[in-house]
Amino acid sequence: MIFSYKEIDHNIYFFNEHIAYIFRQMFHYNLSVYDESLLVHPDFREIINAARKTILEPLKEIIVVYHNLPFGDKIQLQIAFSYNNSIDAFTDIDIKPIKFEELNIRISEKLKKFFINLWDGYPQVKKMESDFGTVKDHYDKLIDEDNCEALICPFCGIETFEPSEGKYREAYDHMVAKATYPFVSVNFKLLFPACFKCNSNEKRSTDTLVKDDGTRRAVYYPYDSTITHDNLEIKIVPLENYDAQNLATLLRNIKWQFELKRNGNPDERLDSWNEIYGIKRKYFERLNRLEKEWFYELQSKFKDSIELSQTFKDFEEKFMKSAKYQILISGMGIIKYSYFNFLFSTVGFEKKLNESIS
Repeated sequence: MIFSYKEIDHNIYFFNEHIAYIFRQMFHYNLSVYDESLLVHPDFREIINAARKTILEPLKEIIVVYHNLPFGDKIQLQIAFSYNNSIDAFTDIDIKPIKFEELNIRISEKLKKFFINLWDGYPQVKKMESDFGTVKDHYDKLIDEDNCEALICPFCGIETFEPSEGKYREAYDHMVAKATYPFVSVNFKLLFPACFKCNSNEKRSTDTLVKDDGTRRAVYYPYDSTITHDNLEIKIVPLENYDAQNLATLLRNIKWQFELKRNGNPDERLDSWNEIYGIKRKYFERLNRLEKEWFYELQSKFKDSIELSQTFKDFEEKFMKSAKYQILISGMGIIKYSYFNFLFSTVGFEKKLNESIS
């Protein structure tokens, strides 16, 4: 990720807490039939009875099925409840989340339908909306300028977000996939806005926590405050010697690659970020297409600095400061910053830039 989200206080988190409360009570009491007085928090009873078709009736069936499961299957379900909602699972590869397919089929099918409907049908009744708010309201507060200084998708830095005051919002990415793992569909501690291209084009049904070969991978937790664009380094590394005579298409004419580091070091979570969202590929494609245009932009600003009698050092500092600021507010700003940073580090760049405008 380029930067993290800042956590907010919002009533929508209590919806998942009420659902989680029911399952904790189910595990504790192991009832043969549904008992509202033991299973449902008093504050949630009016809602659950109003949402009979989507919440109450499915839960009644789940309670009965759970009671009749073998002991080992009950324990596995309880572990899934704990592991799948664990924030530590993002970085601790020893925590192995449990999939629907690993559970007893008698309860996995009912759980999957129940939890997916909780998300797809939210809010099922008016009181749910009045008590917990809407997804759009959560989105608005999360990306409001008072809470979030960025205007771009933190998962790619390429696309800009729909504004909080706008009619629409970006889709929420289930970082722990709701179609794969039980108990996570309405846990907003695991749900984060992502642009359409990241969510629908790149990630799609990719399992964030587990690779295709079944091994665990560590990923960034999007509320981790240590994730900032200041400690992210995306460096262009040439793979062969080059002639800097034609700066406008320098990279187009050589082999090169992106190198990702955080706090000056490689990070397994950066590798996961690249694998899931196709970061290096997308950045390469866009830089390859826009290199000449971005170089002309640099030339234009350089000509202006000459007219203002700026030193090259002053020009570089001012230009790169502006480029870094654009990372958080302009689509593809992160790629442009990496490109310009590479150019200014090129040997003899001042002389070559002067020659290019003469």
